[in-house]
Amino acid sequence: MNVWIGTSGYSYPDWVGVFYPPGTRPDRMLPYYCCVFPLVELNFTFYRPPTPAMLARLADNTPDEFQFIVKLPRSLSHEQRTDDLAAFRDAVAELQRRKQLLGLLCQLPQSAHYEKKSLQWLQKLSTELSDMRLAIELRHRSWQREDLPRWMADHRLDLVSVDVPDVPALFPRGWVQSGRRVYVRLHSRRAESWYGGDKKRYDYNYSDNELTEWIDRMHAEQEQTEETLFLFNNCYRGQAVANARRLRALIEERTALPVVPPFATPPPQQRSLFDC
Repeated sequence: MNVWIGTSGYSYPDWVGVFYPPGTRPDRMLPYYCCVFPLVELNFTFYRPPTPAMLARLADNTPDEFQFIVKLPRSLSHEQRTDDLAAFRDAVAELQRRKQLLGLLCQLPQSAHYEKKSLQWLQKLSTELSDMRLAIELRHRSWQREDLPRWMADHRLDLVSVDVPDVPALFPRGWVQSGRRVYVRLHSRRAESWYGGDKKRYDYNYSDNELTEWIDRMHAEQEQTEETLFLFNNCYRGQAVANARRLRALIEERTALPVVPPFATPPPQQRSLFDC
């Protein structure tokens, strides 16, 4: 089993001086990021559908082996509109053509409950996008059903495991699996700030004990798992980077599972306190 580790997004001003060297320009962030991680989730695509040229420019700034996961626009995940579907598929096909598309992410809103309308929409997305390895993240607890992993598997969808607080309405934290790939997104465990806006919601620093919970479960499930993806979304003040690096160190200390290394190395003059 291969283990992939990365973060949800990479272009954050408050990472400069914490992760990126002081003075790093936005256009130099992704090349530097590639020195540390082998993949990234593109979250800006949630707010505006990407174009092929936009994704090509990003790929041009990465090694050929570097991988992207592209988040579906809110027009698809939240508004369930079909007018953006063909254009979105055309855009991400640019990464697929380059063999740099590890998958797609559809994050449903908490208002999307387990009901016929939601299931029909996921079936539609499966028909259009499952060949691009579509993963579904659920937010509402009504989706917590014993038959859900099988339904997802039947529709060639990866069910996302989430690390979230113990909030009654949320799809619960923990390992879920609908296929040979397990996709884990780590957000926060601070219940009191979950509904306080994105900055407060994702302001969280995971402890070693919390990270080890995932490592132990991954190790226990390795016989039925081909690869595990850990994506950290607690991006405030670079906490995602620190936790992602720490997770890798803990996996290497505690298991013999191979962690996919970064595909780039920095030139010698860049090595410093912020060494990749």
